[in-house]
Amino acid sequence: MTDRTTPRPLSALEQRVLRKLLSPEFPGARELREQVAAARVTGHWGAESPSVDLDVSGPAPRAPIADGVLPATGTVTDASGGLSGELLVWVGDGRLSALELTWYGDTAPTELPDPEDVGVTVQ
Repeated sequence: MTDRTTPRPLSALEQRVLRKLLSPEFPGARELREQVAAARVTGHWGAESPSVDLDVSGPAPRAPIADGVLPATGTVTDASGGLSGELLVWVGDGRLSALELTWYGDTAPTELPDPEDVGVTVQ
């Protein structure tokens, strides 16, 4: 079970998912990758939701990117290869501000997917 106490450092899974989503090259990706180690979870989007608000402070560089959703989207597939959801990274003021998991279907996931089940596309 994930520790729901906030603020807290990113879990190992949260770090791996963010690194996967930030692995392609796009404007600001390098700076955002450098922020992952300094990022902290400051809130959850619901009692069982794996989506979290993030805060990055300290000397990590700001990314030269507009506020909002990153152009890199994670497509989550299930064991049968079907589309089961998407991962979005939000940025505010050049800093990582949230990691969001959307899902398709009736049952909301309670944890992030394994990064091996995530394909990343850049728009």
